[in-house]
Amino acid sequence: MDLVTGGSGLVGSHLLFELTKKGKIVRATARKSSNLQWVQRLFEWYGGEQGRQLFGLIEWVDSDVTDILSIQDALDGVKRVFHCAAVVSFQPADRKKMLKINVDGTANLVNASLDAGVERFCHCSSVASLGQPLSGQVIDESLVWKTSGHHSWYAISKFGAEREVWRGAEEGLSTVIVNPSIVIGPGDTSRSSGQLYLSAKKGLRFYTKGVTGFVDVRDVAESMILLTDREITGQRYIVNSENLQYRKVFEMFALAAGTKPPDIFAGPLLSSIAWRLEKARSILTGSKPLITRETARNANTVREFSNSKIINETGFSFRPVEEAVLNTARFFGRYPDLS
Repeated sequence: MDLVTGGSGLVGSHLLFELTKKGKIVRATARKSSNLQWVQRLFEWYGGEQGRQLFGLIEWVDSDVTDILSIQDALDGVKRVFHCAAVVSFQPADRKKMLKINVDGTANLVNASLDAGVERFCHCSSVASLGQPLSGQVIDESLVWKTSGHHSWYAISKFGAEREVWRGAEEGLSTVIVNPSIVIGPGDTSRSSGQLYLSAKKGLRFYTKGVTGFVDVRDVAESMILLTDREITGQRYIVNSENLQYRKVFEMFALAAGTKPPDIFAGPLLSSIAWRLEKARSILTGSKPLITRETARNANTVREFSNSKIINETGFSFRPVEEAVLNTARFFGRYPDLS
């Protein structure tokens, strides 16, 4: 049996579809508060009637990676673990929770997997855990993490999670890590690329000259299964389709949503003013800021990622980012109630 943690998330849900499509017996963790309706719609989107049947084959368990007893129960009879449960946030108020789930939760899962005799452990990390490169350097898997005031707390949490996985490998757990760039695909609009789609649909006016990597969520799920099936161990792989300007990706989303693309340049100065104003607004209203210092900094940073390792070692082929954007927009066009 395979266990997917974070089964209601963007990567986890797509991983579940791919595993069930391959005939795997799958158990997935989700909290009671998780919205599984959109996951079922996702299965229908990709598989129609067969997708609905595949969704019904998943064994859902109420489990939390911070609760070691629930994790031990979820691992009963499991041979392979796909760890996707994580918090992605750049909100200062979420830091404590993010560190607890991403770092402590991964430590719990690694320890429980060792005790349960799990044969394979695939960890979905992030390119954020790779650290800060020298100016102009294309980032690959050999980049060494160095302490820096420019690391986001999300990056710190994912680096800490990877350390737990590497520790598990030293203790005998057969592990492989994937490091996706920004993942694009149909998902909960309150998180991840769903927010990119909504922002474009609402007519986002501002753009930056920042550059980063983007990847189709289907490629993330397929690469995780590929690497786990091949029993590659003690390795990490960057999963990235293309390095593009944020502006270019927002233009793609705007075109797909039928709205006007962003047309006002927000450089470092305007961005720094914006996040400070948002902070003041959030204090006055009690709501979360739409822009934070970390998101403003990331939006103006140029970071490019190499996908050579996974391509050279496995022959993996990535979908274009535009295809990922269109797939996302068409999904929400079919299911507008989810957006």
